Amino acid sequence: MQKVKEGNQQALRILIEKYKQHIFKIVYSVAKDVQEAEDLSQEAFIKMVDALPSYESQGFKTWLSRIAFNTAIDSYRKKRRRKEELRTFDEPILHIENEASAENTMLKNDQVEKIQQAIHSMPKNYREVVYGYYIHHKSYAELAIELDLAEKTVEMRLYRARKWMRENWKEEDF
Repeated sequence: MQKVKEGNQQALRILIEKYKQHIFKIVYSVAKDVQEAEDLSQEAFIKMVDALPSYESQGFKTWLSRIAFNTAIDSYRKKRRRKEELRTFDEPILHIENEASAENTMLKNDQVEKIQQAIHSMPKNYREVVYGYYIHHKSYAELAIELDLAEKTVEMRLYRARKWMRENWKEEDF
């Protein structure tokens, strides 16, 4: 470890070779993808090198495992944030000037009415979760309790509802 801290590249290679399988297993348990796990393993070793000055020479494998696990969790959270999000139905689809004219008010009301009619044209099981999630801003857990379903079922219905909307709705209809 002292040689690695001093910048010895050969010692670093030996250290990486010794722990690469262990680190791969840790990040793969979170990433569930071989290519991503390989990338995250490399990232974990880079973070290890950056953090070496703070290492206190106790429990190296545990310390390195924690870096790898945190790297994988951070990546997982970033991916979750980037997931496709459907615009809420409250959000205006047409971008009209924000003047408080009677014409704009009428157009906005007409737009809201079209959206509500479109939602009502959806199959009932999709309609319930779309209203709950996008209109009433309820979580999967709240919808699962309210509809007496499993959370995974709510998630799947929202996924299928989005797919149904893409197939059956045209943007120009709104």
